[in-house]
Amino acid sequence: MGGILTKKQEKVLKTIRKYYLDTGQAPSLGELQEFLGISTKRGVVNHLIALEKKGYIIRTGSPRGIHVVDNDEDIVYEYLIGVPILGYANAGTPLVRAEEENLGYIKIDPKLISKKTDLFALIVKGDSMDLAKIEDKNIEEGDYLIVQKDAEIKDGDVVVAIIDNSATVKRFKKGDRMITLYPESSNPLNQPIFLDKDTDVMFNGKVIKVLENPI
Repeated sequence: MGGILTKKQEKVLKTIRKYYLDTGQAPSLGELQEFLGISTKRGVVNHLIALEKKGYIIRTGSPRGIHVVDNDEDIVYEYLIGVPILGYANAGTPLVRAEEENLGYIKIDPKLISKKTDLFALIVKGDSMDLAKIEDKNIEEGDYLIVQKDAEIKDGDVVVAIIDNSATVKRFKKGDRMITLYPESSNPLNQPIFLDKDTDVMFNGKVIKVLENPI
């Protein structure tokens, strides 16, 4: 790096890093101004210019165009996204209550999820989807599911549905008169769930990634 940071510059840099961790993108000038209590956007820009000259960030002309440079290798490093783990989803009979829990965060390189936002994670319970694959990874008990909220759901997508206040993970299919949530399982005891197409069922989102839990 090219120079020692002042206390104010350290605070600016820490704020940018934390925002990256929480959201997967850089803060805007207005957000930095608010977070740091700086009276003008020009004041924010001056700090960014200083950080860039000292080699801690690289700025582009695009909105939120701030990239942090890795301390060790002097390469541009987009900070890992912190995806909240909100509980469990049952890949079987939907018995796990759909209650949001604070189970911490998993940190993911944004490149692994195509830099998508508005994500949360669930932990799989059960085996009704152990033959289903997302990007060649089977959905197995204990895995982390990365779910995109409010994603467009199409036939064949793996979804998280809330049925009787319980979360379940199934393959989605919509016909003229019904919705079918069907398993893909090595266990013959797992059976499809059939719903009227107008039933009051909530879909929390689409599963876009499966990550193995090494524990």
